[in-house]
Amino acid sequence: MKTIHLAKADFLRDLVKMTRELYAIGDFTSNDPDWAILSAKLDGFIQAGLLIEVAARDEIQRAIDQVHWEVFDETREARRQRITHETSESPTRQDWDVFDSPAYDRKTEK
Repeated sequence: MKTIHLAKADFLRDLVKMTRELYAIGDFTSNDPDWAILSAKLDGFIQAGLLIEVAARDEIQRAIDQVHWEVFDETREARRQRITHETSESPTRQDWDVFDSPAYDRKTEK
């Protein structure tokens, strides 16, 4: 049986790994179905950790915030405000990033 300290360390390590995978796909503005699936999985993982009290909410949030900073080089709140501000200034602004891949890749069923 694991010690509480080891269980917490394993939980936080897996949390960081899953968060990195999620942010590698995108952020809250992502329309990628894989992002939605992984986000739901991560939410469930966090809820399970909170339920069995393997880590506190603030420890989990610090781990997520640290990964966000490493990936995006800004805090979650600053990124959310910046993106919200950019889209509210130009509501007709189109996100053309989805067209970076060739059309045959986008149209191919996965």
